Amino acid sequence: MLKSERLKNILQIVNTQKFVTVDELAQALKVSDMTIRRDLNELHKANKILRVHGGAQQLTDQSRIEKSYQQKREIHIKEKIEVAKRACNLIHENDSIYVGPGTTLELMVANLKVKHLRIVTNSLPVFEAAKNNLNDYDLIMVGGSYRRISGAFLGALANSELETMSFSVGFVGVNGVKDASMTTANLEEGQTEEVGLDRSQIKFVVADYTKLDHSDFHEFYDLRKVDGLITNHGIEPELEKHYSQFTTIYK
Repeated sequence: MLKSERLKNILQIVNTQKFVTVDELAQALKVSDMTIRRDLNELHKANKILRVHGGAQQLTDQSRIEKSYQQKREIHIKEKIEVAKRACNLIHENDSIYVGPGTTLELMVANLKVKHLRIVTNSLPVFEAAKNNLNDYDLIMVGGSYRRISGAFLGALANSELETMSFSVGFVGVNGVKDASMTTANLEEGQTEEVGLDRSQIKFVVADYTKLDHSDFHEFYDLRKVDGLITNHGIEPELEKHYSQFTTIYK
């Protein structure tokens, strides 16, 4: 079977079934898993499918619309909890941490077990999750222009506040990581996260596997400048090898 015909068949199967695994495609088309992964990556880059862990799903108009933080709380919950708990292990007593907006970061601060921390955030949902943690943390909410869809405060006021602070560790989320590009949906939100990372001695990006090999509107940071990418332990070997070129993988 010619490659062009195989790609056409894969696209038809994905659009018919909505979601399909690598194994299912390999069996249907009688080719290797490696060949299917390469084909899926090519179709993903051409913006014809959405590449996800273990397979692919149909790309719809809804896939291109930024979801609110309330909507994001309902998807990939198991994967986010795994990443959040892994991130918790990188925080130590008496650290002063910056935490950007993101549902995985909400889960991270909710699951923190260390007793003494200073937490600075520009995310109202993260602040609420930290406030509800049983430990009595020193919490600082950074003000600014409120972006309702993400629950984040941003802009010149938020940036100027963050620029006066220093952090032991900084954590940010992303809408996508493509090669060395860390991306988000909003330019101003990305700029505020950039300031938070720049003011942190140690820098981490948290991203479950669905964010890898995917990009959004605004590139706000270079993966090579962070100390680690915290993701799921089941990350595909190809992706792990690829992103290990840019930073340390924590899984």
